[in-house]
Amino acid sequence: MSQRQTLLLIIALTVLSTIVLMMNKGSLQHGTVLRQTELGIYAISLATSYIQKASALAYDENAIGKGMALANLPPGSVLSSNLGVESGEVQNDDATFDDFDDYNGFSRDTLIPNVDSFHVRAKVYYIRQDPPYDKVEYPTWLKRMEIEVSSTISRSVFTGEDMEKGMDFVKLYYIMSYH
Repeated sequence: MSQRQTLLLIIALTVLSTIVLMMNKGSLQHGTVLRQTELGIYAISLATSYIQKASALAYDENAIGKGMALANLPPGSVLSSNLGVESGEVQNDDATFDDFDDYNGFSRDTLIPNVDSFHVRAKVYYIRQDPPYDKVEYPTWLKRMEIEVSSTISRSVFTGEDMEKGMDFVKLYYIMSYH
């Protein structure tokens, strides 16, 4: 084999090696993107499921089964000022909840097998009845639920940035009105 053929062979092997490495890297990145997307979908689904559970409950403990007409009552006269669990309910056991604001202070770790462990936290608070719908400290006909689902991961699901075993989270909001 001449020097020219040897040189061409070395160049060809170098080009081939570079192509194989680039394809391998692309394949690994594709797997990471799929994993990140899967985690994001699970987190959003988990948050949505808690919002659906909460929205199926009564608006307020004091209004359960009373069928009160909204037009006849000022908010402060009927609605409870205490947002959270009442007697007979367990703080982090949503099976015992009977109204929307029982989710205030709710916290639970959820393990989805072969996926990841997620931490769910909820806050419920009264908000103004007109824009910008800010948080208020008195009863109104509107309550906002804030659900945060977080997960300890090594790569951000939403930004794609490498993290040193950081937290990534999804936060969803839901507004419920008395009707």
